[in-house]
Amino acid sequence: MQRSVIVSFDMEPDTGSWTSDYHGMREGTPRILEILAARGIPASFMFTGREALAFPGLVEQISAAGHEIGCHTMYHETLGDAVFSMPGDALILDSEIPGRIALATETVTRVAGRRPRSFRAPRLFGSSTLIQALADQGYIADSSLPAYFVGRSFVPYRPAADDWTAPGNLPLAEVPVFYDVEVTAGEEKQRSRDQWPMLRLKGGKWFIDLCRRMDAYLCAQRLEAPLVLYLHPWEFVATPETIQTDEARITFKPFLHRNTGEFALQALDQVIAALQDMGARFETLEGYAEHWLSEHPV
Repeated sequence: MQRSVIVSFDMEPDTGSWTSDYHGMREGTPRILEILAARGIPASFMFTGREALAFPGLVEQISAAGHEIGCHTMYHETLGDAVFSMPGDALILDSEIPGRIALATETVTRVAGRRPRSFRAPRLFGSSTLIQALADQGYIADSSLPAYFVGRSFVPYRPAADDWTAPGNLPLAEVPVFYDVEVTAGEEKQRSRDQWPMLRLKGGKWFIDLCRRMDAYLCAQRLEAPLVLYLHPWEFVATPETIQTDEARITFKPFLHRNTGEFALQALDQVIAALQDMGARFETLEGYAEHWLSEHPV
């Protein structure tokens, strides 16, 4: 497998922002960094502005280890079109998006000491307004497209200003996360096609097979695309099934808490080792976008 692989982590509160806890940031991230250091590979860490401000030492540690610091909005807010229902998710007007992106970018820059050049929207909820705001801020890579949902391949492209899901000539690369294209009839647009959280739910061996199958698919179709993995630090600490808030008792569906902690850590290490054995090239989102854009001029 002479294919690029991008391992990325969305740096946010625990359990997909259903809580305001930071066990994943505090306890999961150091364990992730140990695995990456032991395997000698770079990764992309997509910080919200809020989490960058809360964990400046972690930002510095990640950057010093040679990893990329990207952006993941300011507060993990939805700035695009929802792919699935999120009760209580506050509506952000299109007119607010450029200012939100500017604030998040400036915040991450101030903490990291370097302007982020890669972005991912929370839950892959992107939009054309968002992609234009990213271009205006000088980003060269976005990895927000829910390719499994919009019905296109996960091959990178330059998005169009009026339709971010279509090829165009914006000065940045859309680098989608990969998904399982081998689905049965009737499962189109289903979250079961998404790669997340299959590494944790199915385990390392299953996920390695998925990577092999998607590499074979790309080769058979003569398509060039990286395999972009997206994960979260909270997956690498034990996550409770139920939490108590001031107003409610929340019981999570199994996919949000199952196999978190040690199982997920072992699966991550197993997948990285197997991909290395297959000859994969590990890159950051920024690094991949730099050479992709140079090879695909407008």
